[in-house]
Amino acid sequence: MKEFKAEKLLEELHDEENIRKLPEAYLYRRVILGFDIYKYSQFPHAEQIYVPVVLEHLYQKTCQNCLDHEAFHFHKYGDRIEDFRKNFISTGDGGFQLFETPVQAIVFSLFFQANVMRFVSGSSPDPLLMKLHPIIHTFELRYAITYDHVYSYKRNFYGPAIINNARILSRDSLNRLLIDSNTVLWFIHHLNSIENLLDLDKKAFLQTAFYKDADPGQSSYLFNRKGSFISVDILKIGQIEAKTRSLDIYNLHIQAKLSLKIRKHDYQIFVTTLGNLNTSGIT
Repeated sequence: MKEFKAEKLLEELHDEENIRKLPEAYLYRRVILGFDIYKYSQFPHAEQIYVPVVLEHLYQKTCQNCLDHEAFHFHKYGDRIEDFRKNFISTGDGGFQLFETPVQAIVFSLFFQANVMRFVSGSSPDPLLMKLHPIIHTFELRYAITYDHVYSYKRNFYGPAIINNARILSRDSLNRLLIDSNTVLWFIHHLNSIENLLDLDKKAFLQTAFYKDADPGQSSYLFNRKGSFISVDILKIGQIEAKTRSLDIYNLHIQAKLSLKIRKHDYQIFVTTLGNLNTSGIT
């Protein structure tokens, strides 16, 4: 993504029409995964201070999971945790991660949620997280995925994709996974439907036009075979206003099975759930 170096670019422009058109060359379509901790501001003082520490360790572990086990989807995204971090906007109690595709966003979310579950169950292999578990023994996350334009300015990101995501997150009081209509349309256009996650494996991805040039030799834990996804449910629940636009919002509920190393016992399966089946409107 080319950075919008406004000050330097404007030195060479003097007419209003070209100044107005200038940003168009620096807008990129990106998927935004937003997440935050529900009612973080109501946590006691010590918990508020330690939450960013916990999330940082969970974030690092999730990035490493994607690099180690989902190279089929992420090898073009990067090969270091820093490649994830440079596309992340931290908010302390969550943040916004930029991705190329909604599939990347869902894969990342599943690993992140599984790591959260491992932490709140007191099973993390991270010694620091185990020290903090008695202080922050549980919390709930809400997620949102949007697909729209963003731009880069002074090593940060802006644009409607991020604005819309933040608005959707702020309107959810039921800890769901909410997505916009652009995300739904991406799945329909490229993978026939979002429900097809239940049927997709690497072989099926390679049969689609979007993934025809993907490397079949790269690994994918979730899509190595069919059956990792247990359920995928989607339902339109309403609209929100974002400046002059109305956004159609969908409730997405996903369950998938992952295996993560834990401390307490040898049984390591986590049936991981993103969102829930509550389809009440957004407040």
